[in-house]
Amino acid sequence: MRAPARTASGVGTRLAAFVLERFPFALPLVSEVIEACGAERLPDRDPAQIESFRVVVRNELRRAARAIEVGDLVETTPGVSAVQRLDAARRELVEACDGLLAREAIRASLTPEERVEMLRGMLLTRAVDNRLKQFFLGSEIQYNGVPFQGKGFRSLGQEAVYAAALRLRRGAAWQDPERGWQGDVVGPVIRDVGVALAMRPEPATVRMVLNAQMGKQGPPMEGKDLHIGDFDWGVLPPAAPLAISALTIAGMAMAFSRQPSRRVAISFIGEGGSSLGEWHEAINLCAARRLPAVFCIENNQTALSTPPGDQSAVRLFADKAVGYGVPGFTIDGTDPEAIAAAFAWAADRARAGEGVTLIELVCLRMCGHAHHDDMLYLGKEPPAGWTYPALTPATAYADREQYAFWSRKDPIASYALVLQSEGLLARGDLDRLKEEAEAIVETEARAVIDAPWPEPERAAEGVFASEPPRIRVEPLESSVRVRGDDPARPLPSLEPGLPYDPRGRTLLEAIMLGIRDALESDPRAFVYGEDVGGHYGNAFLLLRPLLKEFGDRIVNAPLAEAGVLGVCVGAALAGLRPIGEMQFNDFVATGFNQLVNNAAKIRYRWGGSVPMVVRMPFGGRRHAGPYHSQNTEPWFYRTPGLKIVVPSTPEDARALMASAVADPDPVLYYEHIALYRDPRIRQALPPGPPAPLELGRAALRRGGDDLAILSYGAYVHVALAAAARLAADGIECSVLDLRSLVPLDRHAVLAVARHCGKVLIVQEDSRTGGIGESLAAIVQEEAFEWLDAPVRVLGALDTPVPYAPPLETYFLPSDEDVERAARLLVAY
Repeated sequence: MRAPARTASGVGTRLAAFVLERFPFALPLVSEVIEACGAERLPDRDPAQIESFRVVVRNELRRAARAIEVGDLVETTPGVSAVQRLDAARRELVEACDGLLAREAIRASLTPEERVEMLRGMLLTRAVDNRLKQFFLGSEIQYNGVPFQGKGFRSLGQEAVYAAALRLRRGAAWQDPERGWQGDVVGPVIRDVGVALAMRPEPATVRMVLNAQMGKQGPPMEGKDLHIGDFDWGVLPPAAPLAISALTIAGMAMAFSRQPSRRVAISFIGEGGSSLGEWHEAINLCAARRLPAVFCIENNQTALSTPPGDQSAVRLFADKAVGYGVPGFTIDGTDPEAIAAAFAWAADRARAGEGVTLIELVCLRMCGHAHHDDMLYLGKEPPAGWTYPALTPATAYADREQYAFWSRKDPIASYALVLQSEGLLARGDLDRLKEEAEAIVETEARAVIDAPWPEPERAAEGVFASEPPRIRVEPLESSVRVRGDDPARPLPSLEPGLPYDPRGRTLLEAIMLGIRDALESDPRAFVYGEDVGGHYGNAFLLLRPLLKEFGDRIVNAPLAEAGVLGVCVGAALAGLRPIGEMQFNDFVATGFNQLVNNAAKIRYRWGGSVPMVVRMPFGGRRHAGPYHSQNTEPWFYRTPGLKIVVPSTPEDARALMASAVADPDPVLYYEHIALYRDPRIRQALPPGPPAPLELGRAALRRGGDDLAILSYGAYVHVALAAAARLAADGIECSVLDLRSLVPLDRHAVLAVARHCGKVLIVQEDSRTGGIGESLAAIVQEEAFEWLDAPVRVLGALDTPVPYAPPLETYFLPSDEDVERAARLLVAY
């Protein structure tokens, strides 16, 4: 058979086609240069000659472009002269053409071994896809006698993406026995089986893919997630909210930029996923800081069922690059050589400090969204096989003409013919390679079939780094119930803390000192947030004293909360200790996904460690209205995988910061704005860093027998003031400062409840659905026999936080409200 013609024959022709696509009105100028430089004599497979041609073309293009003049034009946009604009356009044209020729040289340099590997990789990718299809259609794997089919997302038609990793830092050479993976990191999406196989081209990767999809016991997922990936080999497991990984990759690129490794992070997403705001935040922040990242949009022209025209008005998705000020180009997603060259060039560019590249791969999804969707996409359920299934147009939602066009561009069949035409593949070799791929996959499939299911109890493990498995407790069981007539009801030890001192440090200063302690003691620590760096030092000037000494480690972020949080996740995974900042905790809503679906789940899903801190300025009592005063801690209190601390004193603020930064899990650090500069709670702190304060340990600030008041944040001080007034009337209250909400000091909560018999929980947040109601449930279930009255929860009104002083005063629980509730409860 004759090898198929390439889209454009010859380097010069492909350069002209590229210019016509990107700079159509420059085609006559570039064509003259191409002809003058002798492109017709240029061999396709000689990288040295292509490199020489590239140098000549670059110089000639610069000379020819200088002939274009601006005439009498003075300014194009305010502050930009016509000369400046034209110079920028000249540079863009020359650099784009130079990049195309650099990629052509890389393509020509591909060795016979690399080219055969790409074919092997595509064959292995399709063999894996076929085997997953067989699992889906069959009953080889069963749970309790019922077939378990898996949830496989298919990759048919997109096998050529294997080539993207060909010249990345991949494989065993980048494994360090002490430091772990030191190669590049890829963030694939659900169809990128080929990328995962390429990063670790070993049978073990085949088993990882099959095992994840079929939910069997085995690393790294251990049955807890179905997505493919192995971070120990540079493959970041994707998440169903597709753009999550784009921001994680951005965070890893941030970390790589702060390390001497010259590693690169590569993000993949579909054209549908590129509509997500988090993807925009990721590529934008990487572009702004010229981080070592590559972004790829895999335009398979169907986002589940949605066509590209319903996603975006752009003609090509690579055109989005213009909005970020980075180079972008579109290539055939079924051409493995073009893909290998594009990613190698973009990675080299990133390593050299030149920043982000956007690559669009165009192909067609030749299957349904997942196995269950094949019959809808194709019109009937297809068998697994080496060729594309036929379309049944009457019942299929795939576009008939589009499907017919791409059916002629099968990357495996097409590239096998190329290799045969160039003598790299002999007659019969393709069948032999198919059999080898099937044998590898079948061996691993049998191992997956024989592998045990995860032990059910493993579902309770892995939320945090150091904790026993979680258990389901029935508090009414006699074996766990503590009897109400037990006379041993001691209070926890009193921990009043340092005395208040008008000459001492404020809460704001204590937090600043805690951050300084971290930056001084740990070179991995850095601060990332909006308006934190430069000459400003955060919205409250909290960081300003640190800018002179640590300015290079206090980094301004774009106005993008998801970006701040996603970068912290990725940087933490890459070995740093980020301290992220939400300017106000209210704004975290736009980054919710990154906390609850990313940071919180990584350890549980695949065992990754995410040691990050997120500072969350919060709270009312300042007349700041509904978007600068909320209590968002309940949003995250019920999200397994996030720790939450709320210091109420300067002493605790500094010590809890040390603990949070050192913790191996994500910690949300809530700091009450109304306490920042409150002179009444100043404390004289020791000159040196404090010992870390154990997370999950409450502080009994005042002891008493008549009533237990539980609170956190600013309302600890309201509770203490109320207790002092009640004491004048002979009513002695215990006041427990929770200070750590997750993990919660259940022992202290229950101890004060059992000791006092009456419990008042005071919170600034609205009552309904707040943390107070959860605490009340714990107390009434586990300390019921000791209670002499209903557990009382006092909170704000169930409304947004109002702005005007009289409205906010009415909205929040007042000092008088707290005292009145306490007196009524004591009298009950």
